[in-house]
Amino acid sequence: MLTAQRNEDGSYQLAGHPAILRSLLTIPGVLRKIIEDPTSNSKAAARLFPPAYLDQAEELEHRRLLEDDVQKRQLQKLSVFEKVIASSDAGMGAIEIPEKDFDAVLAVLTDLRLVLAIDIGIEDDDWEDHLDEDQFDDPRLQILQILGAVQHLLLEATGLVDFEIDPDDLKNSDNPEDEPT
Repeated sequence: MLTAQRNEDGSYQLAGHPAILRSLLTIPGVLRKIIEDPTSNSKAAARLFPPAYLDQAEELEHRRLLEDDVQKRQLQKLSVFEKVIASSDAGMGAIEIPEKDFDAVLAVLTDLRLVLAIDIGIEDDDWEDHLDEDQFDDPRLQILQILGAVQHLLLEATGLVDFEIDPDDLKNSDNPEDEPT
């Protein structure tokens, strides 16, 4: 089980099974490879660095001028993430996230989820409806779900969002007449 809370000093604590928290240490290497060598996974790189312009000439000029800066910002987020994980006690079941580093940590989790989604072949919002039984055992899918849960918990801990989902609300979502009014 994972939990997240906001501390009085504005920092956040993510607590859970040490193995799950230690697995977060693998994130920087996966993303770093794509950021530093976009050709290593061109689909994921296109998702992390989407085009800014529809016009091909404008897009090429934009990338020529800004690509290094964009990559540097991505690598900076990764460094912050690594520092947070390394300075925490993930092996003891807790990660402390300073308030100033919260956005970078959340952004790195999002980036990894994007990369995993591309590798798994997720292309739309109702992707779970299209999974076959063999895919449920795919470790990448399990990691994707864990990262989604971590993000959900961290966002709830901010106190700015509250989006708990009641499973009973989902049962009848296909039939509007069954939905509560």
